[in-house]
Amino acid sequence: MSAADKQETAAESVGGRCHCLIAHAQNDKERAEVQTGLDNALRTNDAHAVLVACLQLMAPCPARDEQVTR
Repeated sequence: MSAADKQETAAESVGGRCHCLIAHAQNDKERAEVQTGLDNALRTNDAHAVLVACLQLMAPCPARDEQVTR
């Protein structure tokens, strides 16, 4: 298991996975994959894929970000 995989596994155990309707990118690897998909969607004029990729890159995500208590 590589160091990146170990870090990803540790992050999953601490913060958990995203269970939002549109799954947010949780780490740099996932963010890069989503960005590649966004670039491809922009190149091919795929409006739906652009929307999904933008939503995946947006914050906040309860699994990734600290929750604010009121």
